[in-house]
Amino acid sequence: MEDFQEKRKFFRVDLINDIPATAKISSINNRKVEVEKTFPIAILDLSTGGIYAFIPVDIPVNIVIIDIMFTFENEEFSFNALIIRKTPKDDGFEYGMKFLFHSQKDESRITRCLNQYKIKHTRFMKIQLDLRKQKYIGCFVKGLELIEEPAYLITSRRIVVATNKAAQDSGVKLGERCYSTVAKRHHACPFCLLEDAKKADHLLETNAVIREQSCKARWLYLEDHYMIHYFTRKEGLKDE
Repeated sequence: MEDFQEKRKFFRVDLINDIPATAKISSINNRKVEVEKTFPIAILDLSTGGIYAFIPVDIPVNIVIIDIMFTFENEEFSFNALIIRKTPKDDGFEYGMKFLFHSQKDESRITRCLNQYKIKHTRFMKIQLDLRKQKYIGCFVKGLELIEEPAYLITSRRIVVATNKAAQDSGVKLGERCYSTVAKRHHACPFCLLEDAKKADHLLETNAVIREQSCKARWLYLEDHYMIHYFTRKEGLKDE
């Protein structure tokens, strides 16, 4: 919980769509690197303090600073960022990066654009679904109500698009990442099996701890990048 609260001191938004960007290495171990070659990255989350992004190449943490260039809310940005963490994925890595602002103006500009984005994507507008998808999701809502525990319909990007009443009563918010609105975390839960669930044709489950409560976490992949996700209290498990 402490880590989550620490991260929340920066204003942050969950992006509905990834932001395409380009980057190049700027320095290694505080030594300037003259490299013109750029590589593509996909910004998954954006805050006033930094970004969480997918990059198809392996880069060391805590010693590499990269230049990132992207467009957000019709404005062009070019920031230095220090890579501070990474998570291996099937076809690359997801990196947490801290912005190294050169002026207060840069920080103020990204904050203003984040506010604009947040206003345009309120709780009721975050999930930009056409009528077909709304009807499609509606087919699964009744199924969620058959589950006694709080249950959610999430996308492959972990965005909650529907819940049962138990989840609504617990305060889970539509349009937010499951790890954020359910577990109060800044990044995906360490026990998450979402990537495995996308490849499975059956229910997956594992032991988990959510808000200091031991439970079983379950995922059932449906189709079109949607899956049912819920937790059940498991007798015999000790809280960690």
